Amino acid sequence: MTMLTNKFSSASSLLTGLFFIFLGALFFTEYTGLWTLIYILFMIGFVWIGVNQILRTLTDKKKAHLNLSTILTSLLCIGLAIYTFFNPGLFFRFIHYVIGWWALLNSLIQFINFYVYRRDCLKGTYFIFLKGLVDLIFASMLMLKPINKLWIVDYIAGAYLIFYGGVMVLEAAKDLLSVGMSLKIREHLRISIPVLISAIIPQRFFLSINALIKTNKLNPDAHVAPQASTDLEVFIYLKESGPESLGHVDISFQDKIYSYGCHDPHHRGLFGTLGDGVLVVSDREAFLKHALKSEDKTIISYGLTLNEDQKKRLRQRIDAMMERAYTWRPDAQLLAEGEPIEGEAKDYASRVWNATRAHMYKFANGKFKTYFVFSTNCVLLADELLHCKELDLIPIGGIVTPGTYLEFLNAEYLRPSGMVVERTVYKRTHGKGGERGGSFGSSLSS
Repeated sequence: MTMLTNKFSSASSLLTGLFFIFLGALFFTEYTGLWTLIYILFMIGFVWIGVNQILRTLTDKKKAHLNLSTILTSLLCIGLAIYTFFNPGLFFRFIHYVIGWWALLNSLIQFINFYVYRRDCLKGTYFIFLKGLVDLIFASMLMLKPINKLWIVDYIAGAYLIFYGGVMVLEAAKDLLSVGMSLKIREHLRISIPVLISAIIPQRFFLSINALIKTNKLNPDAHVAPQASTDLEVFIYLKESGPESLGHVDISFQDKIYSYGCHDPHHRGLFGTLGDGVLVVSDREAFLKHALKSEDKTIISYGLTLNEDQKKRLRQRIDAMMERAYTWRPDAQLLAEGEPIEGEAKDYASRVWNATRAHMYKFANGKFKTYFVFSTNCVLLADELLHCKELDLIPIGGIVTPGTYLEFLNAEYLRPSGMVVERTVYKRTHGKGGERGGSFGSSLSS
């Protein structure tokens, strides 16, 4: 039965990949008809949202009356659909501006990334600048004269969908035909979902987990086991609001957690997205307990099994990274050691140190000297340790975010021959046990 389910899952991925390829081809051959279809679906979608909100409120016994916000939202959706129907040109100008702003934001991210790479003397500096420049030109073409420029979007979207679908087909074919083909595909084809889409994935997982807990379909662990049951764990931290709603990634190896972030409150800017990088090395159990009880985070743990050679190589990569690190002390530690500080020791690093007595480090040079949320971030540190020719555990390409890692790891857990062998949800709750099966897997897979 399990084998049949696995084959069905692989066949489903194969069909999904073929659909993406077909859709990508349509962007090249039938783009006029495709945009007309998108236009029609846009109107139908907004009418459905408006009508559905009213119907749901009327049929809900607990909310027998329509409140003002529901009426306004419903009328706005229906009104927007009607207005778009009589003014199709407005819709297509809107599409130009939306995609243009998306490209402009990507350009800004690349230019900040260029600044970080240039300041820290990292490789690939001018390639990053070129990517930012291309995005800026693309955004300008769409927004300065937003008429009949969607052919540019057609080619980009078509190429992306064909390549993305092709990777899915190859992965599914490998699962259906031969396990021996295994990592060859991943070593050469690394593609991730767009960064702005990946940014909303952690919040989607958080809301889905909460919904399953409320309906008693998921009982998360409220207690952390003293030792890990797998060789390597990758932790995804989720919160309801604030910057942490974008997610955070740590890894645990040999009962030590390695957590990287912008944790120095005296050397950071851009709303906490840019600053000195700080590496926290802590006892696994103490760190997770603090995250659950004091920081009120929801944690998804993905467990991987390593062979002896992989364990050795991972240890070597961690040791090599630590050669560039030097000790840094948070305000709470300085205060405990009798040294003066600025303000109160209530920042995140101080709270972690008070709870775990963790060791903290900054980097003297190279990658991770500077933290930037869209490049040299917590995910890139995990990727730096886990992805190399000899130790290709989690191959993800493009701009890395917690969302891309979360999407990849969950998909791997659901794949019949995936590298993730265990998944556990931790949350501060009165639930009785851990979720180590697929009770929320299919509902969150994409």
